[in-house]
Amino acid sequence: MKKMLFATTILASVASYAAADVSVSGDARMGVTSYDGVTNFDNRIRVTFTGSGKTAGGLEFGGSFRADNAVDAEAGNAGSVYISGAFGKIEMGDGYDLGSGDSTAVGQLASVGYEYLGSGNSISYAADGGVLGLNEDDTGASARVLYTYSANGLTLAVSSGQLTDGGNSSYGVGVAYTTGGLTLALGSGQADGTFTDVPVEMTSTSTELASGAVSTTDTSASATYVMGATTIKAIYQDKSMSVVGSSTNVDVDTTATATSMGMSVSHTMDAITLTAYSLTTSIDSGDLTDGNPTVSRYGIGAAYALGTGATLSAGWAAVDTATYTAAEVVGNSVVGATYTTETSNNFDIGINFSF
Repeated sequence: MKKMLFATTILASVASYAAADVSVSGDARMGVTSYDGVTNFDNRIRVTFTGSGKTAGGLEFGGSFRADNAVDAEAGNAGSVYISGAFGKIEMGDGYDLGSGDSTAVGQLASVGYEYLGSGNSISYAADGGVLGLNEDDTGASARVLYTYSANGLTLAVSSGQLTDGGNSSYGVGVAYTTGGLTLALGSGQADGTFTDVPVEMTSTSTELASGAVSTTDTSASATYVMGATTIKAIYQDKSMSVVGSSTNVDVDTTATATSMGMSVSHTMDAITLTAYSLTTSIDSGDLTDGNPTVSRYGIGAAYALGTGATLSAGWAAVDTATYTAAEVVGNSVVGATYTTETSNNFDIGINFSF
């Protein structure tokens, strides 16, 4: 009798553990990358832990984190946790694992290559911490909580940054509607923050440390159309950044703007997928600019599904970057500036694995 009771207890414990639905997955890659003439072997492997469950009342909950982020996940600085039901889904996480409301709805163009080739297909979102340029985190404000609700083809997404984050804050809102093969999306975001001890190059031989406040807002839209094996996506964004700051001898009070627009096309033929994208960003720094640059990014790529979680991918992309340099100072104000634009030619080839 005691043996039977002991066995029953063990079985109940195992069943209880299995009901927790904790799973392990991962991804890996190996290949060759080349960024602006620097070619290297590249490899990586990552393991992800995912847990999920359901209450007696029907609420679903769960979360996930990568093994290399385990310590940060425990402190709330990595991974994500959610609860969902008829009211929608509430998710909390860090800026890398959680998108803002507008970026969740509007998204990005299709990427190319085995290792994304500098993310030239991506626009930056203020509520993700991005400002002018390519996915830079100058304000420190990024989404920490995301609410989504979907019904009848309509999806609403709203996000907020951390309530107190060293003077930084952000919020984003987006909406997407799908009918047939067409999805239309619109979003808006804002990030406000402060900066201290940021090096500002006044001339080729003079650098000062500046401090101040920055506010970034953007409005984004996308249209995606799926026609059988072909997916076409167009994206547009207007961005404005206000900077008020000063250093020992220089004051800055200006507004800069940027307009991004682009398109990507992906087509699948059996196990082969071909992808191409083009994206341009025009920057206007108002009275601080001595010449407004336009940066372009475009790429092509191909992928071949080897089966059972393995894909052979290759791509090429040209990615422009614009570097801002202060050039002329009159009294205590910067009155002229220049941008230096450089193009990086990148390519890669390799195999991606998922397990």
